[in-house]
Parts: sequence; structure tokens; C-alpha cells
Amino acid sequence: MGAGALGGWTALHLVRLGWGVTLVDAWGPGNGRASSGGETRVIRRSYGHRDHYVPLVTRALDLWTELEAEAGVRLMDRRGVLWLASDPGEFERSSIDAFRAGGVPFEELNRAELEARFPSICVADVPWAVFEPDAGALLARRGCEVVWRAVERTGGRTLRSTAYPDLDSNGDCRGVRLADGTVLDAEVTVFAAGPWMPELFPNVLGRRLEVTRQDVFSFGPPPGAEAHLSLPVWAEHAAQVFGDDSFWYGIPDGLSRGFKLGEDTHGGPWDPTHGDRVVDPARLDRARAYLAHRFPGLAGAPLIDARVCQYTMRERSEILVDRHPGAARLWLVGGGSGHGYKLGPAIGEVAARAIADDAEVPEALAALRLQP
Repeated sequence: MGAGALGGWTALHLVRLGWGVTLVDAWGPGNGRASSGGETRVIRRSYGHRDHYVPLVTRALDLWTELEAEAGVRLMDRRGVLWLASDPGEFERSSIDAFRAGGVPFEELNRAELEARFPSICVADVPWAVFEPDAGALLARRGCEVVWRAVERTGGRTLRSTAYPDLDSNGDCRGVRLADGTVLDAEVTVFAAGPWMPELFPNVLGRRLEVTRQDVFSFGPPPGAEAHLSLPVWAEHAAQVFGDDSFWYGIPDGLSRGFKLGEDTHGGPWDPTHGDRVVDPARLDRARAYLAHRFPGLAGAPLIDARVCQYTMRERSEILVDRHPGAARLWLVGGGSGHGYKLGPAIGEVAARAIADDAEVPEALAALRLQP
């Protein structure tokens, strides 16, 4: 259940392993309510101290590349990711350590180098930066649709319907019950329902996953400022801008949809089914202030798109892959925590192998398990 990045890729890997799979999603792949909806997502291997994600992103990059070639559809824009660092830059320094350990190419740039290479970025308060050249952006909604079609092409079945776990009197999961009452029996059931996971499994996940809303904006560069659209993807912990630890990121040209800007600070609680997706004017004002500071050539640029998305946050922002503790044939995959999309191919592979082998998640990825 769930055809977002985590559920779709788990289904695709299981089909490739020879399993009979039915991939179910209530509103279809990449829909407007999904955490995997929208046009673009960042893909990068910079993770600070959480270096267990570095090999997973490397594997995900390979799998995204393979799917792109197989489908003949563009799914990535490897324009690089630029991390603007403040001193001492603990996150960036830790990422560099992981890059060196994992053989990930990177460049460390001082302020003079930044000004020379990226003159449209105001770096007067940025002492240094890290550039990851083979990172960039993923085309999110398109990727979900391509995975959906790959499941069909490889022999799986796809279905649009709301689905619930079908539990017997002993609490074991026999499959899923669809909105029309139809029951699909299954040897193993996987729920990767994104922000609906706490609602579906309140006793197990209700206090372990928190659904929050974030506002994302796209601005239109004025005539003469089109060079902003050629910048790399960028990110920073913006202590030097707002005096706090807010985290900002941008994707300069997502499918010609403008200069995308987002604040990764967690918003308030969110109902993914019934919430009106209207952005917060105060968040827009804050985004405009940040834009004018860091990209002065875009000060006053018109807003051309805005959307509300949601994060399904797990403690320490870890993703979840594990069995339901009370139902041996039921697996739970979720807690994308704002960074699950790029990892979808690799997390789906980990989940599919554990399911197919009736095994545990590898010890090296113990953080992905459902802890007591």
C-alpha cells in the first residue's frame, strides 16, 4: 500500500525478485497529497554524522540512473549541490569526513572562490562552502509515475484504491481490505503510506511518527536575472541570516517551474487528508526576506507557484523499515522525515530483500528498525 518513493520502489524490487505484487495507492503515483508529489527533490550524500546514509544514497543514485536509462525518461538533473557553511560548520565538516571515507567527490570553496564561481549568490557572510558535483535534483512526481509503470511492465499489478490492513482475530495480517470491501489476500503485506501511517497504525506508530507541514515557494527571476536558474542546488543552515538554526534549500530550475525555495524547519501538525493546502503568509514573508538576502538579484521577484507538502517525521529523522511487532506478515516502511524520496530506490531494495528472505534489516542499518 502506497506508491510513493518508498512503497513504489519496494514493490518494484519485489517484482524483480519474482514475487507477485499488487501496488495499491489511493490517488495514484505522485498525486498532490502525497509526500512524494511535487516536481523536484534534492539528492545529495551530505549527511553530517549520519554517515550510514552515504552508501544508501550512492546506491540510490545508481538505481535512479538505471531506471532513467531503462525508461528513456529524464529523472535527474545532476547540476551539483552547494552547501553554504557558517563557522565552524560541524554538519559540513562531518559530511566531508564521510565523503573522504566513501570516496565521494567534493570541492571545498573559500569565499573568494564562491564569489568568482557564483556571483549571483551574496556570500558576504559565508566563509566557505562544500560543493558535491555529482548530486543535484530528482524529478519527483515523474519518478513516481515511472516506477508505477515499471512495476506494471515487469509483471506487477497496480490499483487505485484506499486500503486498510485486513487483520484476523489473532492480529495477523491476511492482506488488505479495499474501499469497496474487496479483500486482497497476501502472503506478505507492506504498508508504505507516508503521512497516513500513524492513522493506520495508531498503537504502534501513533507516538513514533509525527506529520508536519512545510511550505515551498517558486519565484520567477525578472528579465536579466535568468542566470539564477543555472545555479546548482544549494542548502544552508542559516544562522548568519536569521540568527537561528533554520535550514534552507533551493532547486533553481525544476522543470522550468521557477526558482524553488524551501525552509526545512518543521511546521505544525498536519492532516494529510482533510487539510487545505494554502501556504502561510508569514512563511512567504520569511522566504522573501531570505531570498532578498542571499540572492539580491531576485529581491521582489514574483511568486509563481507555492504548495504545502508534509513530512512524516520519525525520531532523529530516521527512516523506518521493519515488521509490525504484532503481525509477522506485515511490514511497515515509512518515516521519510523529509529526505526519504532520494533514498527510495535503496530503501526499497533493503526492504524487499528482508521481506523476500524473511530476514531482519541488516545490522548496519539498525537505525531503520522499529525500536521498542
